[in-house]
Amino acid sequence: MNQDKTNLISINLPSETATLKKVVMCFAGPISVSSLLRYGGIDTALLYQLWYNKFSPFFNFEKARQQQQAFMEIMKHNGVEVLLADQVPGCATQHYTRDIGFAIDDTFFCANPRRYYRKRELEGLKNLLPRFSKAVHLESGVIEGGDVIVDEQYIIVGLGEETDKEGVDCLRKKLKASGIDREVVTIEFTHRGIIHLDTKFNIPTKGIGLIHPGSFKPASLKWLENQFDLIEATDEETANIEINTFALSPRKVVMRERSERLASLLESKGVETILLDYSEVTKLPGSFRCTTLPIERIA
Repeated sequence: MNQDKTNLISINLPSETATLKKVVMCFAGPISVSSLLRYGGIDTALLYQLWYNKFSPFFNFEKARQQQQAFMEIMKHNGVEVLLADQVPGCATQHYTRDIGFAIDDTFFCANPRRYYRKRELEGLKNLLPRFSKAVHLESGVIEGGDVIVDEQYIIVGLGEETDKEGVDCLRKKLKASGIDREVVTIEFTHRGIIHLDTKFNIPTKGIGLIHPGSFKPASLKWLENQFDLIEATDEETANIEINTFALSPRKVVMRERSERLASLLESKGVETILLDYSEVTKLPGSFRCTTLPIERIA
């Protein structure tokens, strides 16, 4: 396929914490019970997620948009270009753009969500995806971007409600076919109902991890302990999605306004923290990382 090189968007993502240059976002839209039932409905996985997580099924989307706008202004002030996905009618969770795909090195991977209404969210990339310098689709299994964390050496993938072993196998095959020499490490949880890996573990800055230890099986926890300097989040901090931070650069991270304790611990390690109110966005369990889809970072 011939591409207009003047409109080409170069994909480049060496790690979670390299300096951010381009990100895809989508403003929150209205939510209704009828749209949820029409495009998704209730399943066993969702029941587990409702049981184990703090949900407010309805939120003020206009207020959420204001909070997203403030976040976007912070990014623009830090030299980031924010690209907007198209709104897809009836997709109540489309503002969590993280889950529809992820970039690794020079390739963008289109996710393969399990739920139909989340699959429809990929339609929001219809005007951006043809411009991406390199994109592939993950056609088998189930995998979402919130379960995929890109470290400098490893691709860390959580096995939960929204990502399964078949999805991980497909990712491994696509990485190899794309010429990306990365080791994929799978992480297992202690119970069902985990929304995504990045609500229980995240990399706010190089070499440091925020974690809720009780969410991980012993072998997975041990592996994470061996790779990262871990900062433990309390049960309350975890429930409030405070682990779900977002790095603007190797030593600068955006966090929730209420995350003073975690911010203080990061600052003691030389990290600059920016605290923002994201309370309306997080009424559904997702915060700064969930609402961002980085496609270009510079090491």
